[in-house]
Amino acid sequence: MADLKIFIADDHQILIDGIISFFNELEGFEVIGYANDGINLLRDIAVKTPDIILLDLNMPKLDGISTLKKLKENYPNIKVIILSNYHQSQLIKETKSLGASGYILKNGSKSDLLTAIETAQSGKLYFPEAEEVNLDTQLVFTDEFMKKHQLTKREVEIIRLVCEELSSKEIGDKLFIAEFTVTTHRRNILSKLGLKNTPALINFAKQNGIA
Repeated sequence: MADLKIFIADDHQILIDGIISFFNELEGFEVIGYANDGINLLRDIAVKTPDIILLDLNMPKLDGISTLKKLKENYPNIKVIILSNYHQSQLIKETKSLGASGYILKNGSKSDLLTAIETAQSGKLYFPEAEEVNLDTQLVFTDEFMKKHQLTKREVEIIRLVCEELSSKEIGDKLFIAEFTVTTHRRNILSKLGLKNTPALINFAKQNGIA
């Protein structure tokens, strides 16, 4: 049986490298390409034919929702699994209505990713339980918070995982990045926020509605 061909679209190269490394260790899968934005994704799959696309929603040039619409219009047989930091019901429902085959959170596990792919490939849907919160308010708040404190999306993601009491190794496993990289991010976060330790970071996150 031919390997399942996967294409990755995400604006975090470290995440892409981690996913590629993960699939390189498994039989039956082949990552045939990747892109850091929606425009390059659409360009590249015009000459490549993946079975599965792992699609980030928050990308430059052409966002994930717009990219998903174009993918399903032009390549209806390709299964698309959404990669996202957001767990809001409106967003999950929208991607499902637009034809996505699955939706996984970036702080999920590697087994979650495999299950989503296997479920989608079997012709079924893989979507999580959704949190009923106001999407627009949450997204705007997160963006403003990032700008105010000069934090990146990755750093906010790590703050949330720290608040879940995950170790640097556990965070690295979830995000497909090295433990050393997580440790570096955590040190940079504390420096940017002027905090001394993890308890102070958790308290700061709770006070600012990030945790």
